[in-house]
Amino acid sequence: PGPAASAFLFVHNDNIIHDECDFNGTATNNTAEYQAIINALKVAERFSRGHVQVFSDSNLAVQQINKKWTINYPHLSKLCSEVYKLCEKYEQVEFFHVGRNNPYVQKCDKLCNERLDAEGFKS
Repeated sequence: PGPAASAFLFVHNDNIIHDECDFNGTATNNTAEYQAIINALKVAERFSRGHVQVFSDSNLAVQQINKKWTINYPHLSKLCSEVYKLCEKYEQVEFFHVGRNNPYVQKCDKLCNERLDAEGFKS
């Protein structure tokens, strides 16, 4: 655990149409990854209630949400349940794992680093 931020962005036709980054206080990386997904699903309904695709560099979160991996920690189970509840707002939500070299993941990393710097945690 340490200072954590979570970021997400919405991409439509290869263009970033929205981005956000929140400071999460002290949290694990896995908690921050789940929080980014939760925050994105909360905001996404402003743009669409149809088919939503979520891409994350967190293999753990994606595999747990897709019910391929067991969730061993109660706090992650609670976060995953929140994801499922938010998914009910949409016609369909799909979750995909992407590598850290993905340019959109790199943009989210940059947003998180900038937010942590602004909070006084120099990266």
